[in-house]
Amino acid sequence: MKECSVEGCSKEGVHEISYVNAKVLEEHGLKLRVYHARPPRRPGVVYLCEEHYKLWKKLSKKEHKIEKMLMKGA
Repeated sequence: MKECSVEGCSKEGVHEISYVNAKVLEEHGLKLRVYHARPPRRPGVVYLCEEHYKLWKKLSKKEHKIEKMLMKGA
């Protein structure tokens, strides 16, 4: 597998997620390298090490809660 897509991290990327889902990391100040991107149809993927994957899960958990609440209200 490739190395972690977060700039400055040289650990092995063990999780592959869509760039669309990983944008939450960029909103918190991390820069990402995107692989296999062919805009506009294919946004690409990023590879995350365990440490950054846990951070992504923590940050995206809040986003998912907000989405659920908005869907229930509509």
